[in-house]
Amino acid sequence: MKRVLIVLLFTVAAVAQTRDLEKGKKILEQTIQALGGQAYLNTHEFRTEGRAYQFDRYEELAGMARIVNYEKQPDKFRQEMGKDGDVVYVVNGDQGWERTFRGVKEMMPADVERIRTSRELSIDTILRFRLKEPGLEVAQVGVDIVDGRQVDLLEIVDSQNRVVNLTVDRKSHLPIRREWVRRLPKTGDREENVETLGKYIRAKGTSIMMPTYIRRERNGIKIFEAFYNEVQAGGKLADSFFERPAGPELKDPRRR
Repeated sequence: MKRVLIVLLFTVAAVAQTRDLEKGKKILEQTIQALGGQAYLNTHEFRTEGRAYQFDRYEELAGMARIVNYEKQPDKFRQEMGKDGDVVYVVNGDQGWERTFRGVKEMMPADVERIRTSRELSIDTILRFRLKEPGLEVAQVGVDIVDGRQVDLLEIVDSQNRVVNLTVDRKSHLPIRREWVRRLPKTGDREENVETLGKYIRAKGTSIMMPTYIRRERNGIKIFEAFYNEVQAGGKLADSFFERPAGPELKDPRRR
Protein backbone atom coordinates (compact mmCIF):
# COMPACT_ATOMS: atom_id res chain seq x y z
CA MET A 1 0.00 0.00 0.00
CA LYS A 2 2.79 2.38 0.93
CA ARG A 3 4.54 1.69 -2.36
CA VAL A 4 1.36 2.41 -4.32
CA LEU A 5 0.90 5.68 -2.42
CA ILE A 6 4.45 6.76 -3.22
CA VAL A 7 3.92 6.00 -6.92
CA LEU A 8 0.67 7.98 -6.94
CA LEU A 9 2.30 10.95 -5.25
CA PHE A 10 5.17 10.84 -7.72
CA THR A 11 2.72 10.75 -10.65
CA VAL A 12 0.75 13.74 -9.34
CA ALA A 13 3.97 15.67 -8.79
CA ALA A 14 5.15 14.89 -12.32
CA VAL A 15 1.87 16.12 -13.78
CA ALA A 16 2.06 19.30 -11.72
CA GLN A 17 5.58 19.95 -12.95
CA THR A 18 4.45 19.83 -16.57
CA ARG A 19 2.02 22.69 -15.97
CA ASP A 20 4.27 25.61 -15.10
CA LEU A 21 2.52 28.94 -14.62
CA GLU A 22 5.70 30.95 -14.06
CA LYS A 23 7.29 29.62 -17.24
CA GLY A 24 4.08 30.25 -19.14
CA LYS A 25 4.06 33.89 -18.07
CA LYS A 26 7.75 34.31 -18.90
CA ILE A 27 7.36 32.80 -22.37
CA LEU A 28 4.45 35.13 -23.21
CA GLU A 29 6.50 38.11 -22.03
CA GLN A 30 9.28 37.00 -24.43
CA THR A 31 6.68 36.60 -27.19
CA ILE A 32 5.39 40.13 -26.67
CA GLN A 33 8.93 41.50 -26.91
CA ALA A 34 9.61 39.45 -30.05
CA LEU A 35 6.43 40.81 -31.65
CA GLY A 36 7.45 44.41 -30.99
CA GLY A 37 7.14 45.07 -27.27
CA GLN A 38 5.16 48.11 -26.19
CA ALA A 39 4.69 49.22 -29.80
CA TYR A 40 2.98 45.89 -30.48
CA LEU A 41 0.71 46.22 -27.44
CA ASN A 42 -0.28 49.80 -28.26
CA THR A 43 -1.11 49.20 -31.94
CA HIS A 44 -4.64 48.04 -32.71
CA GLU A 45 -5.18 48.86 -36.40
CA PHE A 46 -3.80 46.79 -39.26
CA ARG A 47 -3.97 46.22 -43.00
CA THR A 48 -2.74 43.10 -44.81
CA GLU A 49 -2.87 42.37 -48.52
CA GLY A 50 -2.05 39.26 -50.49
CA ARG A 51 -3.57 36.18 -52.05
CA ALA A 52 -5.96 33.71 -50.42
CA TYR A 53 -6.93 30.15 -51.26
CA GLN A 54 -10.03 28.29 -50.06
CA PHE A 55 -10.41 24.51 -49.99
CA ASP A 56 -13.36 22.12 -49.92
CA ARG A 57 -13.88 19.20 -47.56
CA TYR A 58 -11.57 17.05 -49.70
CA GLU A 59 -8.84 19.72 -49.48
CA GLU A 60 -9.28 20.42 -53.17
CA LEU A 61 -8.80 24.04 -54.24
CA ALA A 62 -12.24 25.70 -54.28
CA GLY A 63 -11.23 29.28 -55.01
CA MET A 64 -8.45 31.84 -54.97
CA ALA A 65 -8.49 35.62 -54.98
CA ARG A 66 -6.74 38.80 -53.99
CA ILE A 67 -7.47 39.54 -50.34
CA VAL A 68 -7.23 42.70 -48.25
CA ASN A 69 -7.90 42.63 -44.50
CA TYR A 70 -8.55 45.63 -42.26
CA GLU A 71 -8.62 45.30 -38.49
CA LYS A 72 -9.52 47.62 -35.68
CA GLN A 73 -9.02 45.44 -32.66
CA PRO A 74 -10.51 43.99 -30.65
CA ASP A 75 -13.87 43.56 -32.41
CA LYS A 76 -13.88 45.21 -35.86
CA PHE A 77 -12.82 43.41 -39.03
CA ARG A 78 -13.30 43.99 -42.76
CA GLN A 79 -12.20 41.68 -45.55
CA GLU A 80 -12.30 42.53 -49.27
CA MET A 81 -11.80 39.81 -51.86
CA GLY A 82 -11.41 39.86 -55.62
CA LYS A 83 -9.47 42.08 -58.01
CA ASP A 84 -11.68 45.09 -57.29
CA GLY A 85 -12.67 44.11 -53.75
CA ASP A 86 -16.22 43.41 -54.91
CA VAL A 87 -16.82 40.74 -52.25
CA VAL A 88 -16.81 42.24 -48.75
CA TYR A 89 -17.22 40.71 -45.29
CA VAL A 90 -17.58 42.97 -42.26
CA VAL A 91 -17.81 41.98 -38.61
CA ASN A 92 -18.39 44.63 -35.97
CA GLY A 93 -18.99 43.23 -32.51
CA ASP A 94 -22.13 41.10 -32.67
CA GLN A 95 -23.06 42.26 -36.17
CA GLY A 96 -21.86 41.05 -39.54
CA TRP A 97 -22.59 41.61 -43.24
CA GLU A 98 -21.64 40.08 -46.56
CA ARG A 99 -21.69 42.02 -49.85
CA THR A 100 -21.51 40.52 -53.33
CA PHE A 101 -22.61 41.79 -56.75
CA ARG A 102 -26.12 40.65 -55.79
CA GLY A 103 -26.37 42.94 -52.77
CA VAL A 104 -25.79 43.05 -49.02
CA LYS A 105 -27.11 40.56 -46.49
CA GLU A 106 -26.65 40.09 -42.78
CA MET A 107 -24.46 37.22 -41.70
CA MET A 108 -26.17 34.36 -39.92
CA PRO A 109 -25.76 34.60 -36.13
CA ALA A 110 -23.84 31.29 -36.10
CA ASP A 111 -21.30 32.68 -38.61
CA VAL A 112 -20.82 35.87 -36.58
CA GLU A 113 -20.41 33.80 -33.41
CA ARG A 114 -17.77 31.60 -35.07
CA ILE A 115 -15.76 34.62 -36.24
CA ARG A 116 -16.15 36.45 -32.93
CA THR A 117 -15.03 33.39 -30.94
CA SER A 118 -11.98 32.92 -33.15
CA ARG A 119 -11.01 36.55 -32.65
CA GLU A 120 -11.59 36.48 -28.88
CA LEU A 121 -9.23 33.49 -28.72
CA SER A 122 -6.70 34.94 -31.16
CA ILE A 123 -3.09 35.51 -30.13
CA ASP A 124 -3.34 39.26 -30.72
CA THR A 125 -6.52 39.69 -28.67
CA ILE A 126 -5.16 37.64 -25.78
CA LEU A 127 -1.83 39.45 -25.67
CA ARG A 128 -3.20 42.96 -26.20
CA PHE A 129 -6.44 42.91 -24.26
CA ARG A 130 -6.97 39.80 -22.12
CA LEU A 131 -3.79 38.96 -20.20
CA LYS A 132 -5.01 40.73 -17.06
CA GLU A 133 -8.54 39.38 -17.37
CA PRO A 134 -9.81 37.73 -14.16
CA GLY A 135 -9.66 33.95 -14.41
CA LEU A 136 -7.31 33.83 -17.40
CA GLU A 137 -4.40 31.45 -16.80
CA VAL A 138 -1.30 30.76 -18.89
CA ALA A 139 0.93 27.71 -18.35
CA GLN A 140 3.79 26.00 -20.10
CA VAL A 141 2.70 22.38 -20.55
CA GLY A 142 5.69 20.96 -22.38
CA VAL A 143 8.35 21.26 -25.07
CA ASP A 144 8.47 19.64 -28.49
CA ILE A 145 10.11 19.64 -31.91
CA VAL A 146 8.10 21.09 -34.82
CA ASP A 147 9.61 21.20 -38.32
CA GLY A 148 13.05 20.75 -36.80
CA ARG A 149 12.62 23.60 -34.32
CA GLN A 150 12.39 23.44 -30.55
CA VAL A 151 9.10 24.86 -29.34
CA ASP A 152 7.33 25.64 -26.08
CA LEU A 153 3.77 24.40 -25.66
CA LEU A 154 1.47 26.78 -23.79
CA GLU A 155 -2.07 26.32 -22.56
CA ILE A 156 -4.23 29.41 -22.09
CA VAL A 157 -7.51 28.96 -20.22
CA ASP A 158 -10.05 31.73 -19.65
CA SER A 159 -12.85 32.13 -17.10
CA GLN A 160 -15.28 30.36 -19.46
CA ASN A 161 -12.96 27.32 -19.56
CA ARG A 162 -12.15 27.97 -23.21
CA VAL A 163 -8.69 26.62 -23.98
CA VAL A 164 -6.15 27.89 -26.51
CA ASN A 165 -3.06 25.77 -27.12
CA LEU A 166 -0.22 27.94 -28.35
CA THR A 167 3.05 26.74 -29.90
CA VAL A 168 5.96 29.20 -29.60
CA ASP A 169 9.33 28.93 -31.32
CA ARG A 170 12.01 28.72 -28.60
CA LYS A 171 14.60 30.61 -30.67
CA SER A 172 12.56 33.48 -32.13
CA HIS A 173 9.87 33.45 -29.36
CA LEU A 174 7.26 33.97 -32.10
CA PRO A 175 3.97 32.03 -32.12
CA ILE A 176 3.76 29.47 -34.91
CA ARG A 177 0.52 27.61 -34.15
CA ARG A 178 -2.78 28.18 -32.36
CA GLU A 179 -5.28 25.45 -31.56
CA TRP A 180 -8.73 25.78 -30.03
CA VAL A 181 -12.03 23.92 -29.78
CA ARG A 182 -15.40 25.50 -30.45
CA ARG A 183 -18.71 23.96 -29.47
CA LEU A 184 -21.33 24.28 -32.19
CA PRO A 185 -24.26 26.38 -30.87
CA LYS A 186 -27.07 24.04 -31.95
CA THR A 187 -25.59 20.56 -31.50
CA GLY A 188 -22.78 21.08 -29.00
CA ASP A 189 -20.46 19.08 -31.27
CA ARG A 190 -16.73 19.77 -31.08
CA GLU A 191 -15.15 21.81 -33.86
CA GLU A 192 -11.37 21.53 -33.72
CA ASN A 193 -9.46 24.46 -35.19
CA VAL A 194 -5.77 24.86 -36.00
CA GLU A 195 -4.08 28.01 -37.27
CA THR A 196 -0.47 27.92 -38.50
CA LEU A 197 1.54 31.16 -38.68
CA GLY A 198 4.85 31.77 -40.40
CA LYS A 199 7.21 33.93 -42.46
CA TYR A 200 7.16 36.89 -40.07
CA ILE A 201 8.32 40.30 -41.26
CA ARG A 202 8.25 43.78 -39.77
CA ALA A 203 5.21 45.85 -40.66
CA LYS A 204 6.17 48.76 -42.87
CA GLY A 205 7.87 51.54 -40.88
CA THR A 206 7.45 49.82 -37.50
CA SER A 207 9.12 47.34 -35.18
CA ILE A 208 5.99 45.15 -35.12
CA MET A 209 6.39 41.60 -36.42
CA MET A 210 3.48 40.15 -38.40
CA PRO A 211 3.03 36.77 -40.12
CA THR A 212 2.78 36.75 -43.91
CA TYR A 213 1.66 33.12 -44.07
CA ILE A 214 -1.54 31.81 -42.46
CA ARG A 215 -3.08 28.36 -42.80
CA ARG A 216 -6.29 27.24 -41.13
CA GLU A 217 -7.67 23.75 -40.58
CA ARG A 218 -11.04 22.66 -39.25
CA ASN A 219 -11.52 19.13 -37.92
CA GLY A 220 -8.25 18.08 -39.54
CA ILE A 221 -9.10 19.46 -43.00
CA LYS A 222 -7.30 22.43 -44.57
CA ILE A 223 -9.88 25.11 -45.37
CA PHE A 224 -7.84 28.30 -45.92
CA GLU A 225 -4.35 29.47 -46.83
CA ALA A 226 -3.08 33.01 -47.35
CA PHE A 227 0.20 34.56 -48.45
CA TYR A 228 0.54 38.29 -47.70
CA ASN A 229 2.97 40.50 -49.58
CA GLU A 230 2.11 43.68 -47.69
CA VAL A 231 1.53 44.19 -43.95
CA GLN A 232 0.88 47.55 -42.32
CA ALA A 233 0.40 48.46 -38.67
CA GLY A 234 -0.92 51.69 -37.22
CA GLY A 235 -2.79 54.51 -38.89
CA LYS A 236 -6.39 55.44 -38.30
CA LEU A 237 -9.40 53.53 -39.54
CA ALA A 238 -12.76 55.24 -39.02
CA ASP A 239 -15.43 53.26 -37.19
CA SER A 240 -17.75 53.90 -40.14
CA PHE A 241 -15.45 51.74 -42.30
CA PHE A 242 -16.71 48.75 -40.29
CA GLU A 243 -20.42 49.47 -40.64
CA ARG A 244 -22.83 47.86 -43.12
CA PRO A 245 -21.34 48.04 -46.65
CA ALA A 246 -23.24 50.10 -49.19
CA GLY A 247 -25.58 48.22 -51.50
CA PRO A 248 -29.15 46.97 -51.93
CA GLU A 249 -30.62 44.71 -49.25
CA LEU A 250 -30.47 41.01 -50.04
CA LYS A 251 -32.60 38.65 -47.99
CA ASP A 252 -30.95 35.46 -46.85
CA PRO A 253 -33.26 32.47 -47.61
CA ARG A 254 -32.01 30.74 -44.45
CA ARG A 255 -33.64 33.47 -42.34
CA ARG A 256 -37.32 33.15 -41.50
